[in-house]
Amino acid sequence: MTICTIREVTPHLGKEALAESRLRRAAGVMARHGAFTRIMKVIAGANVGDYSLQSFYSSFSDGATAFQKFGSDPEFQALFNERATNPAGDLRGPNIYRMVYGGPTNPPRPLMVARAYHMPRNNMGGVMELAPQLDKLMQSMDVSIGIVVPVAAEDHEEMFVVYRFHSMDHWGESVDKMVDNEEFQSLVAKGNELGTLKTTRIMSAI
Repeated sequence: MTICTIREVTPHLGKEALAESRLRRAAGVMARHGAFTRIMKVIAGANVGDYSLQSFYSSFSDGATAFQKFGSDPEFQALFNERATNPAGDLRGPNIYRMVYGGPTNPPRPLMVARAYHMPRNNMGGVMELAPQLDKLMQSMDVSIGIVVPVAAEDHEEMFVVYRFHSMDHWGESVDKMVDNEEFQSLVAKGNELGTLKTTRIMSAI
């Protein structure tokens, strides 16, 4: 099982560098206390320009332990004090999710596409039936996938399908194949019978 917490920041105009610097410092503190962290920037699609600080854990108990440790770390507290006196962006989260299919790649891939669906919980069984078929097809393109659902978030009927790529070139080549692939289009159509695609965004690791 993989647990993921996500903190998102919309930087204030002219303060992007400061926001990114603080996220890097926060990620370092979190990593020291047991979190596997990544910082992604939205480069296309919904919420372009936002940052996403992602931390991964092997269990809820590991996540709870790390959360308490880095939350009491003086450097982490100093960051929040700096934010209070000199805000660099609007912070959302942490929101907590779990991966119900797939897991992070090792090593991590630098480019990720997240497609957010409105997905009634009663339809998740159908999603899990489609997941292995999508995974097998994406493996033929060397694309890693994951399916993510909320545990503590604003919208509990939101579901993410995540696609991970080696590079922007790999993304472009893969999407060309997806568009022309009848099996992929059939899986997308079946998915659209279960839920409604709301947003798509492309994120790059920084």
